[in-house]
Amino acid sequence: MKRTVDQSTAVHVAVREAVATLEDCHPTQLGNLSLVVDGERLDAVLDAPPEELPMLFQYCGYTVSVDDTGTLCVEN
Repeated sequence: MKRTVDQSTAVHVAVREAVATLEDCHPTQLGNLSLVVDGERLDAVLDAPPEELPMLFQYCGYTVSVDDTGTLCVEN
């Protein structure tokens, strides 16, 4: 799944919503995202230096990446 994060939505919220869509559940039913990635750093990804991008991590069995354009990619 690939989507652009809406500027009005925190990136950590967009990640949880995307994975919940793939899992066909409510985001609150997912594991704790802060156990796998720093939420503040994730939310600041659009302002991160190029050498730190894309941000890549595992969450609920998915590989998640977010780049400086706000493109969120969730792959199984």
